[in-house]
Amino acid sequence: MLSASFQLEGIKFQERFLSIGGQLETMFSADMMGSVDDKAFITYNYAIDSIRGRIFANDVTATIAEGVKLSEGVYWDFVHDPHLLIAGGTGGGKTVFLRSLLVALLRLGRVEILDPKQADFVSLKDLNVLKGRVTWETEEMAQRLIDLNHQMDERYELMRKISNERKEKELGAFYKYDLKPLFIMIDEFPSLVSAVEDLPMNASVNYMEFMSALKQLDLKGRQAGFYLIIATQNVKADDLPSTIKDNMMLRITLGRVSSFTYATLFGEENKDKKFKYVEKIGANRIFGRGYYGIFGGPAKEFFAPLLPDSKDFDFYTDFESLPRIEDEKNQFPAEVVEEKRYLQAEVLEKLEITRSTLKKIESLLKENMYPLEGNGYSEKELDVFRKILAEREETQHTLRDSVSDVVSTLD
Repeated sequence: MLSASFQLEGIKFQERFLSIGGQLETMFSADMMGSVDDKAFITYNYAIDSIRGRIFANDVTATIAEGVKLSEGVYWDFVHDPHLLIAGGTGGGKTVFLRSLLVALLRLGRVEILDPKQADFVSLKDLNVLKGRVTWETEEMAQRLIDLNHQMDERYELMRKISNERKEKELGAFYKYDLKPLFIMIDEFPSLVSAVEDLPMNASVNYMEFMSALKQLDLKGRQAGFYLIIATQNVKADDLPSTIKDNMMLRITLGRVSSFTYATLFGEENKDKKFKYVEKIGANRIFGRGYYGIFGGPAKEFFAPLLPDSKDFDFYTDFESLPRIEDEKNQFPAEVVEEKRYLQAEVLEKLEITRSTLKKIESLLKENMYPLEGNGYSEKELDVFRKILAEREETQHTLRDSVSDVVSTLD
């Protein structure tokens, strides 16, 4: 740590001393951690050799009490600083960083992944720990976010029920009711927004529903334990509405990003900071270097976790070994909820089919005068779907013929 203090008290260089922090940062090749103004003096504090705190991806851990360990002494305390916004240019190390987060998050709670570019996470879809929790088709991603918003509302209802039974005066946070956190990781967020905006008029979801669900998760997710992780290459004014961005408390950049991105993420508090892109340290090219900061606080140099030697560790094998953390069961009394109804995403996971197949079955059932009730799916309707899929598998008939055959046997 390096500190530089300057006397103020109205001397002629006072105004210069109040804005010299960024220049000293460049002069010392250090990272300004902030300044302290005690009236008579202003003191600038700098960190040197932040790279020494770097850890490996398999050392990333997470607890409710401390949060996610990102580096030595650097944590994402998601309970108190909810939601994470990541900006990383091509080749900056963003994908390795997101997978490093998964090392910790999959051990702590549920993770849902939306991968609009179908590039870096679709390959994880068949892993037990993530089965049914990785989506990449536009309508499915939009619907999944809407479903997760409904799940958040259901969790609040469950929390209130338990809180009332305990005769609590105030509703506590999710962990006080033995509930697990849920992290929603959205890679290449602008691609998703653009794709949802371009959905046809006859799509089952629309842009307004999608953005409304995103906003609710952003605003209400903290207490229920629902946390957004949004990744993008650069932050543009029209990519992320300020009502959402302003509630994303931890901001991280990796690699080369635009000056506008730095200004947008780290704000007026860091206007004098000299953000710099470092391609090499010595003769070695550096990946995963950038800055991190809590919204409203100083931005600090950051080195994302390193990828270990492939002989010792790989992400897929690590994730493959993890147990699945299931959804909590609704514990509402029978008089409140007479029948369990399943969300579309739950049906897709249980039946292991695509959304388009489910929609085709629904359409064919309607043609065969077998009405579905709407507002979710009952256990009885799930049983009908299973019979149709089993009939098609056994007879090798078309889906249309299988639906017709099964409906003819129903009461």
